Parts: sequence; C-alpha cells; structure tokens
Amino acid sequence: MGRWASSAACCAALSQPPQPMHPPQPPRASSPRGAPPRRSCPAARRAPHPYPRLRWMVALLLLAAGLARGGEVTLELRNGDRVSGILVSESDGRIRIRHPSLGLLRIAVGDVTNRITAPLLPPSATATAVASAPAPSPAPASVPAGGASPKPPTPPPTAAGVAAAKPAAPKPPPPRHWNFDMQAGLDLGFGATDRHLYNARARALYAREKLHNSMDAMFTYGQAGGIRSADRLDGLMKTDYEIGRRLFLYNLGGGGRDAIRHLDLHYETGPGLGYHLIRMDRLKLNTELGGNYQSNRYSDGTEAESFFYRIAEDAIWQATPKLAFDQKLEFFPGITDMERYRIRFEGNMRYALRGNLYLNLTALNLYDNHPPQGISRNDLQLRSSVGVKF
Repeated sequence: MGRWASSAACCAALSQPPQPMHPPQPPRASSPRGAPPRRSCPAARRAPHPYPRLRWMVALLLLAAGLARGGEVTLELRNGDRVSGILVSESDGRIRIRHPSLGLLRIAVGDVTNRITAPLLPPSATATAVASAPAPSPAPASVPAGGASPKPPTPPPTAAGVAAAKPAAPKPPPPRHWNFDMQAGLDLGFGATDRHLYNARARALYAREKLHNSMDAMFTYGQAGGIRSADRLDGLMKTDYEIGRRLFLYNLGGGGRDAIRHLDLHYETGPGLGYHLIRMDRLKLNTELGGNYQSNRYSDGTEAESFFYRIAEDAIWQATPKLAFDQKLEFFPGITDMERYRIRFEGNMRYALRGNLYLNLTALNLYDNHPPQGISRNDLQLRSSVGVKF
C-alpha cells in the first residue's frame, strides 16, 4: 500500500502547474535494497505537438509551389525570336537556359530585348491543396488543477485564409511582336570640291511563332561640287516561315529607283528555300536558294526583264556585348542568259553607344556585268549613321 500511495502522490504533484519559485527539497531517500523500482508517472511524459502532421504538410506544399515553375523563363530576342526554357545561370554577359528539345542554350544579354519569368503556382492551387489535405486529429489536452476548463486548440488554416494571405500573381506582359530600327547619317566635306551626302534608313521586324517578316527602306542623296552624285531610293520586304527545326520557306520582293544610273523603276520578286546552317549564341549563318524575277525601266524608255537564280547567304556575329557585325551576299546568275549575272553585297558594323543608340557603318556594293550603255558596272557606297532601336 505504501508503494502505490507514493506513486499516486507523485502523479498528483506532477499534474500541478509549475511554480515560479519553490524552496529546495531535501534529497530523496534511496529505495531499500531489494525493493522493486518505482513506476514512472504517466503525467510526466511530454505532451505531443497538437498538430504534428499539419506542420509537415504545409512545409511540403510550400516547397512544391516554389519548385513547380520557379526557374522557367521566356526570352525575346532582337531578331524577333522567342526562346523558352529552364534558367540555368546568368554570368559573363550570357544567359544559359535549358530548352526541352534544343538542350543547353547560351544567349548574349545584348541580344535580349525582354525577359518574361513564369509566375509561381497560383494561390488558388495552393489553397485547394491545403483544403483537400486531411485534418489531423488533435492531441488530448491535459486538464489543469483547480477545475479550470482547457483552452480550445487553434483551428487549422482554411482555404479562404491561405488564399487571402497570398497576393494574386501579376499577369506577364503580352509578347512583343514588332521591333523598329531607324538610322540617319550625314557626310560632309569642304575643300577644293565641297561635297555632302545624306542617308536614312528605316526597318521594321514582325515575328509571331513561325512567321517572320522584315521591311527595309533606304534613301541616299548627295552632291559633289554642285553636281548631284547620289539620288537613290530602295525598298525590300522578306517573309520567312519555319517548316522545321532548320528549314524555312521565304519570299522576297522589292523595288526602287536610281537617278544616277538612269533607272526610273526597278522591282523584283521570287520565292525560295532556306536553311539555318549555324545557330550559336553569338554566330548565326543562313543559306538560301530560289528564283528571282527582275524588271528595270530606264529613263530613255527602254525596259529589261530577266529571270535569275538566287543563291544567297547572311550571317550575324556578336563579337562583344557592344560590337556586332552582319553581312548579306546575293548572287543572281541568269536563267535564260547564262553569261549574265548580278551581285549584291551589304555589310554593317554596329557599336552600342548608350541605351538604344548605336553607331553604324555600312558598305553597299552592286555589280552588273551587263549594264545599260553609259552606266558603270560597279556601284560602291560607304555610309555612316547613328541609329536607334525601339
């Protein structure tokens, strides 16, 4: 009886609330040798956490929401392309993303015009997941001494509460399909013979999914020694449509006039097939093969119509984040007259100044091995201008 009474007294003492200060108790007498050990009081056990499963469930949901789409990014490039993938790293002026089909891509920061980061998991999905989780069973609450009723346990968070705590994710900006580029230049020279040359250029690029369309207009006017040395207007429009990973269809059309070459009207058109030969971060090379119809009307009333093959290539090289080169070469061998051919070449060097401003140097050369009488076979133009992109 004495042993069981001592155990009951221990349970009653441990069920009392802890006292802030109490006098020291004398050391307990050791149990006599041979006596059975005292049983531990059930009230001395540590009470479990009231909601053990809820704490782990909320942590797992937050971790899944952060890993769901946290690294997905979409990049819009200056040439109108859009690339999407998982962001791997960004350093040394390059952005590395992993494309689901193209693998690891390295893109220069200077080629990126806009960056769209995918939003995290929407709040409604998180709230639904929390609401559908089974509610944990509450642990039994101990009744304190004195007959006071225990405090009710804190209820788990509801779906409405979680949704109200998280702000709504902002909508990503709409994709940008149009890009514009304008250039203007002035070359002056004063001496024995005064000269001045004005040039202007405007380009527009439109890209949407597999369709790419570019429009280019150029104007040049100049005088040397009071005599007109340049008076030319040209316009080109080219449409590309991707039909595979590297293959694409194109159609080229253009027209213009040149008073110095006595050309009142010139227009051309022709379709063809292209191939993306090199598609690297800083270097791109395309090749094209097709047909071309050209018609020239001269100031003396004569008119010439010809059919040509078109063999062309164009390349872009981003040498540094600020310095870039691009060139385009077109060769037109005659179809009906195999001895006649034309060559058109254009090269540009661009250097970024500040923001959207850049300095541009252009070399343009036209060659016709069978020009009209009194017209030179070769026409070379060098231009310098300042451009802006928007």
